[in-house]
Order: sequence, then structure tokens, then C-alpha cells
Amino acid sequence: MRFLSYLINAVVFVFFRYRSEVVKANLSRSLPEIPLSERNKIADKFYQHFSELFLEMIMMIRLKPGKNSRRIRFSNPEIISRAYEQKQNIIIITGHYGNWEWNVLPILASGFRILGVYKPQSSKLADQLMKNIRQKPGILLVPMKDTLRVISREIKENNSPFALLLIADQIPARGDVRFWTPFLNQETAFFTGGEKLSKRFGFPVYYVDQAKRRFACYTAKITSVYDGVSVTEEGVITTAFAELLETSIRQEPYLWLWSHRRWKYRREELPLRV
Repeated sequence: MRFLSYLINAVVFVFFRYRSEVVKANLSRSLPEIPLSERNKIADKFYQHFSELFLEMIMMIRLKPGKNSRRIRFSNPEIISRAYEQKQNIIIITGHYGNWEWNVLPILASGFRILGVYKPQSSKLADQLMKNIRQKPGILLVPMKDTLRVISREIKENNSPFALLLIADQIPARGDVRFWTPFLNQETAFFTGGEKLSKRFGFPVYYVDQAKRRFACYTAKITSVYDGVSVTEEGVITTAFAELLETSIRQEPYLWLWSHRRWKYRREELPLRV
């Protein structure tokens, strides 16, 4: 499998240089203190990781919770195990870092069901492919627009505890920008849905950080972001997530999705809407 990743890297990322200008621009703006030669090395490592990630996504179809602990495991699983024992519904918030799709495996192994929030793809074929990769027993895929309705239904039906899984570092649509915060050396728009849901329903929020040991092998660490009961000012939870994600990225920059067009617009060009 890893040989295939080298082949993919050579063809797609070395020869065709997929989104190379986006990667270079993102690295330059985000990590200006790092010399160009080092940023180029980060880009090369990112391309190789992304090639491996493509194969790991395919592997996801066959991986089963609890039976593939050598692939990804939590270093401190007791944190969410305690929440499960207390029958708490929780929010797991992550970014496009490491292999974000594999976080579901140790979460499912802890006993939680998963409500996986996703943005449907414009291509029906691509959308169905991602559903096939992500769908497993214990996972309910929830289109972003249906999140509130599904959560309300799950609480009303008093089903077993669930973990709401949010990949929260995408760029909001222009009309959905409600919050900006410093992130990777620039003002950045973030979704605030996770923060609003946590306060509305009293859900604790946890961040998952990953470390890559080798191809298809990760460890992950859980960090508490919000306890579900404390009174906080608006934006505190979202800012905490952004800071935790930036810390992860600065530790191992190549593991983040640098090819994403994350900064399409600037704060001064887009006034906040209420």
C-alpha cells in the first residue's frame, strides 16, 4: 500500500503539482518565520502525507472499532470513557489534521454512537463515495443543515449517548461568517456552530490532537475545551479550538490540509453579519 502512496505522490503532486501555488501561499502567510527552504520541505512532506491519506481513506472501509487499535488509539481514553459512563452527550471538535476520518474508530470503541456532521458534495458520485467510506455501525451521517433537528430528535428519543463530531476548520460561506479570530498569523473566519450547540444543549466539548507514527498508524490525545455548564463569553470556545489546532499544526505542520483554500477573503473586505 505504501508503494502506491509514493506512486500517487510522484504522479499527482510531484509531476502535476496539485494546488502547489495554494500550498506555497498558505505556508508563506501562515509560517513566515520559517525559512523558505524549510517551508518547501514541509510542502514535500505534506504531499507525501496526503498521498498516504488517500489510501488510508480507502482502508477505512474495512477498519472496525476495537479491532484496529494498532491503527489509531487515544493516549488518554479515560476522559471520554468517563463521559460515556455518566451518559453525557458530547461534542468532538477537530480540524483537517492527521487522518481526521479515523477519529471515529476509538470514539466508537469507547461506546459512543457518532453523529457525523458533513457538508454534502456537489457531485452525487463523490458524495456517495464519501458516505460509503464513512458509514459504519454506530455512525449516523448528518447533513450540516439538519444538525439541530437531528440533535433535538436524538435527545427527545433518549437514545444511548452520542458524540457529535465536527470538522470545524473549513471556511464558512461568505454569508455565514459570524466570527473572526487570529489563526496562523492572520485573521481567520471560523464556524461557531459547535460553540452554539454546546451552550444550547449543555454538551461538553473535546478537541482531538493526532500524532502520526508511520503510514496508517496514529495516536490521538483528547483535550477538554468546555465543560458544558460554565458561563462563557461569546467566541471563547471557538477561539480555544483555533488555538489548540494552531498548536497542533505548529508541532507537525505537514499533517494539516495546506491545499485547502482557507483564506478566500479578508476581514476588512467582509463585515460581520448578525
